[in-house]
Amino acid sequence: MSTPPARTGHAPSRYTRETAVAFVIDAVESTGAATRNDFDIDRIVSTAHELAEDWDLNSLQPETFWRIASTCIKP
Repeated sequence: MSTPPARTGHAPSRYTRETAVAFVIDAVESTGAATRNDFDIDRIVSTAHELAEDWDLNSLQPETFWRIASTCIKP
């Protein structure tokens, strides 16, 4: 049994959906003013991922991240 070849020129990313979820939870809870239960975390992650085209959400400008998060506050 052989191992499939690695994609040429692409290093494996250390960022995954799970690291993006952790990033979002940390960000929304960082001020102590809200908790993960106040936001639709999955929607924030999905929207931010689509915009960033990567699971590394650090690549987004903070203003962009918070604009996304502000539209995902649970009623």
